[in-house]
Amino acid sequence: MKFTVLAGIVAGFGSFLFSQQEVSVVSARDNTLYEDPSGAVSNGAGVHVFAGKTNSGAIRRGLIFFDLSGSIPAGSTVTDVNVKLHMSKTAAGATDIKLHKVTASWGEGTSDAGSNEGSGATSTTGDATWIHRSFNTQTWTTAGGDFAPTASVTLSVTDTGVYQFGSTAQLVADVQGWVNDQSTNHGWIIIGDESTNQTAKRFDTRENATAANRPLLIVKYSIVNSVHTAGKTPNEFALHQNFPNPFNPATVIRYSIPVSGHVSLKVFDILGNEIASLVNEVKGAGTFTQKWNAAGLPSGLYFYRLTSGNFVSTKKMFLVK
Repeated sequence: MKFTVLAGIVAGFGSFLFSQQEVSVVSARDNTLYEDPSGAVSNGAGVHVFAGKTNSGAIRRGLIFFDLSGSIPAGSTVTDVNVKLHMSKTAAGATDIKLHKVTASWGEGTSDAGSNEGSGATSTTGDATWIHRSFNTQTWTTAGGDFAPTASVTLSVTDTGVYQFGSTAQLVADVQGWVNDQSTNHGWIIIGDESTNQTAKRFDTRENATAANRPLLIVKYSIVNSVHTAGKTPNEFALHQNFPNPFNPATVIRYSIPVSGHVSLKVFDILGNEIASLVNEVKGAGTFTQKWNAAGLPSGLYFYRLTSGNFVSTKKMFLVK
């Protein structure tokens, strides 16, 4: 709704390119962390992951990773995120399942537990284990995985079937961060009820024979590009106030160039440090709009500066989260 309103208002500036997109991505990696002090157990190639505690009190935690490279264009604004998981086996009773953002890279080897997979299989090279990010060369900082302490989303599950972890502000923030910097994408860890025994839930992985049961990430995102405004050639240089202002996390900057020439549009923080270079190229005469997405930056006062020939103009804008 916010972006529909934004597009309508900014349309008054001229020809403004705005599009809402949706993409569905199947998990690219998944694995289970089986509680084991030696890290000897994993299930990289298995068709299931587990979360919760077994009858004997051993903890299980699932890992899922979705590769977004090539799926969502850089500079996009993520607006909605959903994660679909198929639970194929469960102990009795409702249980909260939580997804936490993983903060370190991890691997998926060739270990394959077979059968119901609850006990895991011998770890192979590259597997994530209870103590390893990648067996047996890289370890977690904390046994059981490195992840954000606060859950990105929580959902109560009961019977077997497909569960959709609905969009939350933190899920959106997770994916937006990965779009902004793909190197930070390490997926989520699936945490079940670890307070008591016999709570383990089994979910299907990307290796599952039934395609509809594989983990699925559904992302809605918005694209606003720099667009030349059709119409009369401007008579003078101009840098207009960004809209909206204050903003969170994206805003649009409009500027006018009366003659062809090199154009530089940069963003600075309050200390004068350059934060972003939005435009750095030769442009023909005209009026243009340029989007800036400040996701990942702290709230505060920022400055944007237009330079073209002898013209220099700077304005303020406020990021409020």
